[in-house]
Amino acid sequence: MTLSPNITYIIKIINIGDYSVGKTSLAVRYTQNRFTSSYLPTLGVDFHSKNILYDEDTTLRLVLFDTVGQEKLVALRKRYYTGAHGAVVVFDVTRKDSFDHIRKWIEEVEEKCPDIPIIIVGNKTDLIDQRAVTKEEVEAKWTSKGYTVLESSAKMGEGVDDIYTIIAKKVMEKQGY
Repeated sequence: MTLSPNITYIIKIINIGDYSVGKTSLAVRYTQNRFTSSYLPTLGVDFHSKNILYDEDTTLRLVLFDTVGQEKLVALRKRYYTGAHGAVVVFDVTRKDSFDHIRKWIEEVEEKCPDIPIIIVGNKTDLIDQRAVTKEEVEAKWTSKGYTVLESSAKMGEGVDDIYTIIAKKVMEKQGY
């Protein structure tokens, strides 16, 4: 299948994970190249978008759905999964519990959006002295199951572009482009 020239494809990506793991910070860093240390919990969902050049003739509009992480709002959160093309499961490398919940998040996505690409991202790598989960531990558990595992620091901007470039590429490949 060939891509139509000068076409913009809209790709819906959902950012999911426990509360306060940095989902909003990653979305804002990626789309606006800024970071704020003041934290306001997402209520429901926030939307962010950015256009990227996929190849010389094709532009992708990535629409990031930044979902609520609190368990009490699970029914609300799941409504926003409909039509997603890809998912980014985010955990905080300084919080072992958020790492332990990755399977729950993957199952939630697969229930609502079976067969979409999912990547796993350990965020807050700038907090080196507080790290509770090693990159090797994450890779050992999830790479063998076929998941792409990345690390990032929304605060420092490290690895953030890679997250969304890789998930967009996986979505386009899944769609046959």
